[in-house]
Amino acid sequence: MNRTRLLLVALVAWIGVFLLTAAWVLATPIGNGPDESNHFAKAAATVRGQWTGVPTGAQGITTVHVPRAVTDPQGAVPCAARDAAKSATCMPPFSTAAGDVEVPTGVGDYFPGYYLLVGWPTLLLDGAHGYLAVRLVSALVTSALAAVVVLVGAALRYRHALPAWAAVAVTPMTVYVGALVNPSSVEIAGCAALAAVTWLVLHDGEGRRLRWWLTLLVVCGVVAGSMRTASPLMVVVVVLGVLLTDVPRAVQLLRRRSVLTALGAAVVLLVPAVLWSAFVAGPAGYIPSSPERYGFVEGTLRTLALTPKWGEQMVGVFGWFDTTLPAWVVTAWAMGIGLVVLAGLAVRRRALPGTVFLIAATVLVPAVLQGIGAAEYGIIWQGRYGLPLLVATLLVVGLAADRDVFRARALRPFVVVVPVLAAVGQVVAFAVVLHRYAVGVSAPFASVFGAEAWHPFGGTVLAFVLLLVGLALAGGALAVSTSASPGSVALRSAVLRIDPDRPDGRRGARTTVRPGPSARGTRIRRRSGRSTR
Repeated sequence: MNRTRLLLVALVAWIGVFLLTAAWVLATPIGNGPDESNHFAKAAATVRGQWTGVPTGAQGITTVHVPRAVTDPQGAVPCAARDAAKSATCMPPFSTAAGDVEVPTGVGDYFPGYYLLVGWPTLLLDGAHGYLAVRLVSALVTSALAAVVVLVGAALRYRHALPAWAAVAVTPMTVYVGALVNPSSVEIAGCAALAAVTWLVLHDGEGRRLRWWLTLLVVCGVVAGSMRTASPLMVVVVVLGVLLTDVPRAVQLLRRRSVLTALGAAVVLLVPAVLWSAFVAGPAGYIPSSPERYGFVEGTLRTLALTPKWGEQMVGVFGWFDTTLPAWVVTAWAMGIGLVVLAGLAVRRRALPGTVFLIAATVLVPAVLQGIGAAEYGIIWQGRYGLPLLVATLLVVGLAADRDVFRARALRPFVVVVPVLAAVGQVVAFAVVLHRYAVGVSAPFASVFGAEAWHPFGGTVLAFVLLLVGLALAGGALAVSTSASPGSVALRSAVLRIDPDRPDGRRGARTTVRPGPSARGTRIRRRSGRSTR
């Protein structure tokens, strides 16, 4: 696939994912995302020059000063929170009064990068329009990073089932968080993009001009690593996990000057976020969840014991933990995740360290992080905090299984059936959440379209149309990304040039590529006459 077609596929994916998340932006009432009003106040304050909050007597709580017209009138907790039978019609309108107001927030000392990126619409728009505009800007950034995953799929030169793995990895909760004012949205998409680009550089980088992919790798890593306090750790775990899927090749790759330069640039650019977390956000603390406190070991074990709960939340527990999916949707998604995990444990010996590391990290990293803070804050972990690792892990483990577990013919059903089933699950999740906010879960679904219901901005029909069009465009882009046959780009070219940035400093040798029966059977013959597989 040439560069123009690659960019076109990525553009379609970007538009599709953006429309999909935009549907959730409209269908989620203002402030009803978890902690969203805190993040919105932080964004409005940050773009006005207030990068840290003013400490209060309450643990983890600071205050910021923002215009009254861009302050959520519901406060930190929306009126419909924690009661799924209560619709969002209770929401009061935004104030039109002039002047600033002091707003408490639990994220006042978070790193300002995300908030500078998305908060600028509050300088132009007041009220609900400004709130929705901030959501849409955040969704635009998130969807751009998601499109990078599709771009990588289209660029890979062997047959793969990335559409299936992405369909499983992108749970309804992932899309929902992507529509909120919350740095977790960009962190999740950034880690997914980082995993995909790192995989391409490691496993399919020969014969390419790597500087473009390395630049993209640095951008994804820095953006993902600058979102939350634990984000730099997530980035390190993702990159290390991918490198462990082929240690000998990773060692060779790390000898290249361009690779070391890219890694060095990423480290330098992440230093501000790391220092901020260490000396500003970390000491400021977090809001305790409950009176109970635990030591490191007990807190870690208790968090591990709650892994099924975190798993359900990562599939879909919405709002203020008051809206759940039908059991069959959660079960089906859990089965899909289990299938990918089992495939990852069945890969060949060379890739096994990477898949095992990522699978284990997805379970253990939350437990260890929670164990560290359990003595001071109690158990404050939520499933969505683990989505950056879960999404990246499922993508990498699936791509590893492509090469080692499944045959080319076996991939065809996965590429079609799994995305279709996942799309059905996404529509069901959207309908469930919209129903809950429009009329409450106790009312019949048909009343969602009635005059007494709460309606999204632009109308309920528009929200559903955006959802379906977004799913169609994103799914179509993913389908195109896997249409290349094994080694198709290389096989259509009689001669390609190996990347000139070699460890020995010599220019790349000309290489003739002859088709084999599969991507693994491609024969490469050098000028010397020797051939290798």
